[in-house]
Amino acid sequence: MMTKTFCSMALVAALIPFVQPASAQNYKGTPKPTIRQYGPFSKNTKSNNASTKAASGTCGNPAGPCLYYGGDFVDNPLGPPFLANGLANENTLLVPGSPYGAATWVGFTVPAGETWNVRGLFTNDMSSYGVLDQLPAVPEKAAFWSINEGVAPGSAGTVLDSGTSAATTTPTGRGAFDLSEYTVEVRGLSVTLTSGSYWMTVVPLCTNTADPFCDGVFFLSDVEYINTTPTNAFGPASTDVSFFDSTPFGVSFEPTNGPGACLGDGCDAFSAGVLGSK
Repeated sequence: MMTKTFCSMALVAALIPFVQPASAQNYKGTPKPTIRQYGPFSKNTKSNNASTKAASGTCGNPAGPCLYYGGDFVDNPLGPPFLANGLANENTLLVPGSPYGAATWVGFTVPAGETWNVRGLFTNDMSSYGVLDQLPAVPEKAAFWSINEGVAPGSAGTVLDSGTSAATTTPTGRGAFDLSEYTVEVRGLSVTLTSGSYWMTVVPLCTNTADPFCDGVFFLSDVEYINTTPTNAFGPASTDVSFFDSTPFGVSFEPTNGPGACLGDGCDAFSAGVLGSK
C-alpha cells in the first residue's frame, strides 16, 4: 500500500530501509536482477545538522543566490508534536504519472515593490536512493519543474513557466527513517516575477524500468514554524499555503494544512527554495 506522507510515529511499509552508496549515484543503466546486487547497502546515520550552514543570502545545494527558502528539515521523532515529516513528491516506478505521479506545490510571495529574476528552483527530498533518470534513459529529463499563480483547491491555476530539465541530486547530510535527504535542483531558468503570490514545484524523475533504483521513493521534507523560524529559512515566510496534487493518490490540488493532505498534522511549510536575483 502506498502512502503519501511519512510521519514520526512509524515507518510505512512502502519506505525501503536502504541507503544508496556513492557508487550507485553514477548508475548508467546496466540492468541487474535484484537491488542487492548494487550493494552493499547500509542504513542511514540520522543527522539533523550535518550540512554546513550556507552563507547569508544563499541557499540550495549547490548553493546560489537565494530569493526564498523554507528552511532545513529537523527530525523530531520523539515529539511532541507528532507531525508529518514529508509529502510524496516524485515520478517513479512506484508512483508514476504525467508529468508527475505526485507533486507538492510550495507557496511563496514576492514582496510589494520587488521584481524577482528566477534562475533556479530546488526541493529537499527524503529518498531511499536519490537517483534520477540517467543514461540510457533521457538525462536531460531528470526533474519536472513549474511556477504557477492562482493555485487553489482543485485548480493548478495559471502556469507561468514550466519544463522537464536536467537536474542535480546532492545529499544534504540530513536524514530520517533510514532515508537520506537530497537536494533536487534545476538551474538555467529565466522567469521574471513581479510582486504577488506564487507556487513552485521541482519533482524528481526516475522512470527507467531497467533501473531498480527507480522503485525508490521521494518525499519533500516538511518544516514547521513552531515558536521559531526553521534553520536557514530565508525570505518572506509562507505557511499554510501549499498544495498536494496526485492522480495515483486520488487528489487534485488539496491543501496540505488543516484537514487536508497531511490530515491536520504538520505540513504548514516545506524545505524548498527559489534562486535568482532582485
